[in-house]
Amino acid sequence: MTAASAASDTAPLPERGGRVMLDGLPGGPWSTVVVGVAADTLALAAPRLGGRVVRLPLRRAFVVAYTHREIPCEVDAELVEGPGPGSTGPYVARVTGAPRRIQRRRAVRVPVHLMAQADLGDDVDGAPLRAVTENLSAGGALLRAARPIDAGGHVEITIQCGGEAGTLELTANVVRCDHTSSDARPWRVALAFLDMPATDEDRLVRFLFERQRELRARDTGLS
Repeated sequence: MTAASAASDTAPLPERGGRVMLDGLPGGPWSTVVVGVAADTLALAAPRLGGRVVRLPLRRAFVVAYTHREIPCEVDAELVEGPGPGSTGPYVARVTGAPRRIQRRRAVRVPVHLMAQADLGDDVDGAPLRAVTENLSAGGALLRAARPIDAGGHVEITIQCGGEAGTLELTANVVRCDHTSSDARPWRVALAFLDMPATDEDRLVRFLFERQRELRARDTGLS
């Protein structure tokens, strides 16, 4: 790796108030928020499960995954302090490596094919438009559909992620709609999610993080 490419892979630490994922800890990955940043430490709000603080082991290596200006990043860390018995205080993580960017092609938009339905509000019978996701991110989706959707409008979109993520019901803005081929779903529709509830965002981020990790593991295995 050249000095220029190494520099391009560096990243800042996550900012206070930023949402992160803790990967490599029991039961994880865990979604949480940064509540404080110092030179080599991060204060992390204690993740919760069923309304209760999750008790995580100290002195165990893990990875903090996050985004900076829509670019996915990660940094190695270990927990050095945690909330005491009955406390809801934060965990303190010591950073053990240099923050780094993750290649955009693997992580910003995750290629995943999921069943989706778009309620356009214009069908006489009220039937939603059935579609398939081509890729998905925390901010939007690219769909393949049998007919076009007018750009600039809003749609109610349902995406079936399956597993713990379940089914997401979101409002989205139609960014663009392009005709690309003559197959069964020739229209590519780009959506940007609007006003996503925090609970839905947590589920989607966790789902995408798992898929991202699977892709990275596959790429590593093939290299």
